[in-house]
This record gives sequence, structure tokens and C-alpha cells, in this order.
Amino acid sequence: MREKIRKYREDLKLYSEMTDITSVSRRYFVIGFFDGVLTVLGLIIGAHMVGEISSRLIISAGVAAALALGISSSWGAFEAERIEQKIIKDEKDKALLVNSRECTIDRAHRFAAYVSSLVHGIAPIIAAMIPIAPYVFLPLDEAFVASVCLGFFSLFVVGAVMGKIARFNVILSGLRMLLAGVLTAVIVTLLSPSHFI
Repeated sequence: MREKIRKYREDLKLYSEMTDITSVSRRYFVIGFFDGVLTVLGLIIGAHMVGEISSRLIISAGVAAALALGISSSWGAFEAERIEQKIIKDEKDKALLVNSRECTIDRAHRFAAYVSSLVHGIAPIIAAMIPIAPYVFLPLDEAFVASVCLGFFSLFVVGAVMGKIARFNVILSGLRMLLAGVLTAVIVTLLSPSHFI
């Protein structure tokens, strides 16, 4: 059993090196996280503008939106990565003058497509739960403020972490992501159909 685990870990390390899965997954995580937070913040702001809401409605609609976004992101990423990984694998086959079907190269690229799509599917679901969480514990008005603050803060943190990884200015990187959240809130507020209905 220990030998199988060791072999599995070695395979994962090799697949990661062959396909740069860490970099690809990091990108998909940030994109998915960004989508999850902003989608649910938009839903929450829009719902509050209408006025006839409840915590139950926000939680139910938010979770449904998060799941739909996760499934959509995962499926889309898998289809895109399946094609991209095949193109990369075919280029390696051509350069090495081999047919890598059912060998390590083929398995590595299939693994990369599955991992990246899984990361892209899970990230928006996790991110969406952050602004939804206050509605489980707080009254509506307090939950709204906490939700927006948590959503903005989580965007700042993800931006700052990415800035640190890329050796950019951490604060500026965080503020860039935060700005996207603020702009989304402003646009949703200005363009909400509740002004006209």
C-alpha cells in the first residue's frame, strides 16, 4: 500500500512537471474565484434593490447560482483544456517522433485536463459561499453589509496572494481585484432593472 502511494505521488509530480498543471490550475482558480464572488455579489445587490427579499431567498438563489456557475465553469474548462492538452501532446509526439497514446505523456495531459477543470469548477462555488455566509447568521441589513465587505475583502486577498506569487506589489495587486468588485457593485446598482420596473 505504501509503495502504491509513493508511486502515485511520483506520477503526480511527473504529470505536473510535464504539463505545468500548477500554473494552469492557479489561473483557473483565480478566474473561477473571481466569477463566483462577483456573480453572487451581483445577485445579492440586485435582490436588495428590489426590496422584497429574505435570507432564505438569498441563500437559495446564491447556492443555486454558485452550483450552476461551478458546473458551467468545470464543463467549459474541461472542453477547452481537453483540446489544448491534446494539441500540446501532439506537438510533443511530433518533436519526439513517437505516438504517445496510452503512455505517460498521454496520461499526463489527460490528468491536466481533469485537474484544471475540477479546480475551475470548485473555485466559484467556494468563492460564492463567502458572500452568502452572513445570511445564515445575521439579520438581512447586517448580512448585506457583511456580505459586501467579505466579498470585497476576499477579492483583495486573492489579488494580493497572486501579486505575491508574481512578485508584484502585493497591495496594488489586491486593490486591482478589489476595484473589479467595486465596479461590479456600481454597475449592478446603476443598471438594475429595479429602477424601471
